[in-house]
Formats: sequence, structure tokens, C-alpha cells
Amino acid sequence: MIRRLPILVALVLAALVGSGCAGSSSDAATVGESAISIDELERDMILFEFLSGLSGAPCGTPAPSESQDAACARFTLSNDIREELAKAYAADHELTVEAAVVNDAIVQLESNIGGQEVLDARLAEADLGRGDLRGLAERLLLLNVVQEAVVEDRLDEEALRAQYDEQLGTFTTLEVAHILVDDQADAERIAAEVTPETFEQMARRESIDSGSARNGGSLGTYSEAEFLAQFDADFVAAALELEPGELSGPVETQFGWHVIRMVTRDVPPFEDVQEQLRAGSAGQVFQDIDVNPRFGRLDTETGEVVAVRSTADQGAEEESPAGATAP
Repeated sequence: MIRRLPILVALVLAALVGSGCAGSSSDAATVGESAISIDELERDMILFEFLSGLSGAPCGTPAPSESQDAACARFTLSNDIREELAKAYAADHELTVEAAVVNDAIVQLESNIGGQEVLDARLAEADLGRGDLRGLAERLLLLNVVQEAVVEDRLDEEALRAQYDEQLGTFTTLEVAHILVDDQADAERIAAEVTPETFEQMARRESIDSGSARNGGSLGTYSEAEFLAQFDADFVAAALELEPGELSGPVETQFGWHVIRMVTRDVPPFEDVQEQLRAGSAGQVFQDIDVNPRFGRLDTETGEVVAVRSTADQGAEEESPAGATAP
């Protein structure tokens, strides 16, 4: 199955950018002093269409009014640009992909689609050979090797721990339950009577929040960041003062009076999420890259070549109601 590969961090680009070179009509893009020709792009499109076809997915996702071929060209060009960004870093740091790793990837591909004979037949249908497939596999795997090396080189444990502290609300998950009533007297009575063991039963009997009452008062499981964003501020403040298993006293919000129970609060240790932090820290700085407008423009935030939208499309977007969401 084909997937979009992670974007390379700034160090990769710094190793490649130079005085630059002017693009020509025969170039799909220029990256520093390197050019990706339209001929190269067209050959690679055949390869990416082949890999996408094996998974039953399209090669790229068309933007409104865009053809599938144009979407595939953008998708392929995005990957070709990433390859150019990786080449010099790989050469300078003597990074390569072992033949055994390439072999394993191809064997896995064969297994996924029904065996060696099926793969050979599909290659023949696309007018491709094993050498074409192996070459692309080496290129894609090298991107992953460079990605991992750059992140490892630039992100020491101290930097990762700082990110862990900043993003802890995203990693922390919690389940909160409550009993909602109309007046303070009922809330005080319930708070005096209820225990962790009887909370679910009392929530079913007493709570006027019918949605959570049927679940023993549970509001579901959220990341702490989602909980902060989606619930009443007074409710959130009271809930986050609780340890798992603890109950609150009466808490007033705009919705009524609550008795709150912190059911679970899971804070993963740094060691459990450090690889996720590394993967998510592969930022990007795209400079000195020129994309032929025939194929789109480079989105410097994502590193993807995106379709150039028409004025009509932009106007339609501006006229849509702010904040409208699909049901």
C-alpha cells in the first residue's frame, strides 16, 4: 500500500540549497541546483500509478475540477522533491539501504497481492520490470532512512522531553462521569450520599442528562486537550482537580449542578511516546524550490505540491458561511 512519506526536517534542506538554478519549461521543479525534468516525472508517474493500483487506491486525490492524471502528477512530484532533499544528506552521511531490506519489502508486496507470479503479471501489464520496481523501492526506503537519521541527529532527549511536557494534554486520556441535577439542594444530597461504588446506579436514577445517565454518568473518553476544548470551563476545572476514583462536591455550571467523578486519567510515560514525538517533529523548511506552475504550487507548510485553485473556486469558498460544518 502506498502512503505519503514523512517530510524531511530543515537539516536536509540546509544540506542541499545553494545558489539555485532557473527552471525551464522542460523542468517539473528545481530543488536548489538540481532539476526534476518533466520526462523524469512522467516515468515516475507510471511507477506510482502502478504501486497505487496494487492497493486499489488512486495515485493522488484530485482537487475540485482536477483530472486524475494531474492529481497523480502532483503526488509524484511531491515525492520526487523529497527525494532530491534526501540525496545529498544520504551521500554526506554515507546512508544507504541494505539489499536485504529492499528484498524484504518486495517479498512483503508479493505476499500482499497473492505471490510472485501475480506481481510479475501486474508489472508486465504496466510495461515495467523487476528492476523498475526495485529501483523505486530503494528510493522510497532511503527517504525513510534519511528521515530517521535527521530526527535522531537533531532531537536529543532534552528536546523531546520539552515537547513531551508541552504536548502532555494531547497524550493524556481521561474518562469523566457526572450526575446533573437542576438545583443545589439535590446536588448536595447526592454528594453526601454517593460513593464510587454507587455512582453509576445513582447517575442512572438521578441525572437529568439522559445521554450520559444511561451510561452510568460517563461522558466518554477524551484526550485532556479535547476535554478542555469541548466542555464548560467550570466543569473542566472541577474535574481536573480530581484523582481517578475521586468524587467532587456540588459544582455549578450554566447547565445546572453537577457531582463529578474522575473515572480514569491515563498519563503515558515519556518512554511510551518518545518515538511518536520523534516522528511528529520532522518539521519542514522549503526554500529555493521552484515548481513548474503547470503542475501546481508547493505548500511550504506540508511540503506537498497542491493544485492551483481558480479565482472562481476561491470566491465560492469565501462566500460559504463561516464555521459551517457537514452534518
